[in-house]
Amino acid sequence: MQGEHQPVADRAELYLRSLLPEGYSRQQASTLDRVSELVDRGVVGERHVEVCGCQVPASVTATRTGVGERIVSRLSAFQAWAQRNDCTLGPAMELRDVDDSLSDTHYRAVRLPTLLLAEYRDGALRCVTPHCAGDTVRTVEDRLAELEAGEPTVFEPLPPRSPSTLPADIDAEDDDTDERALLAQR
Repeated sequence: MQGEHQPVADRAELYLRSLLPEGYSRQQASTLDRVSELVDRGVVGERHVEVCGCQVPASVTATRTGVGERIVSRLSAFQAWAQRNDCTLGPAMELRDVDDSLSDTHYRAVRLPTLLLAEYRDGALRCVTPHCAGDTVRTVEDRLAELEAGEPTVFEPLPPRSPSTLPADIDAEDDDTDERALLAQR
C-alpha cells in the first residue's frame, strides 16, 4: 500500500503480573503509557492488556479457569515462536514444581515475568519479549525503544494456527525434555 503508513505491529499484547511491589507497578504503568503512545503514533495498531498472577500451570489439564487455559495456550505459542527463532524465554520464565497443600495436588507451573510483550502482524506472532537470543537478553524496554524508532522485528514470524494445531501444554508430560520445552538456557 504505497503512500499509506503501516504499523510495525498491528497488535501488541502486554501481560502484566499483578500484586507487585510499588517499583514494579510504576515500571508497568510506564510501559503501558509507552505502548499507548506507540498506538497514538500509528506504530502499533492496537494494545491489549492481560493481568496475570505470578504463575500458571504448565498444562491445560492443571488449569482451573478459562483465563488460565488461555494463558497456557498463549505461552505455548510463545514457546513455538522462540523455538522457531532459536531463542529462549528463560530466564524471564521458569518452570517449577508446585505442591498445593490445600488441594493436595502436585503440578508443574511456569513463573511469569513481571512484564511480557507479544507483537502480532497480520495474525502472525512476530516477537515475544523478554527473550534470550544467543548471549543477548532483550528486555521489553529494549524492544519498546526499537518500536519507538520504527524498527520492525528481525525474527521469523509464527503463522496463525488454529487452536487444534497449537500445542496446548507448555510442559509435555510424555517427553523427557519438558524442562527445555519452555525454559532452556544456553
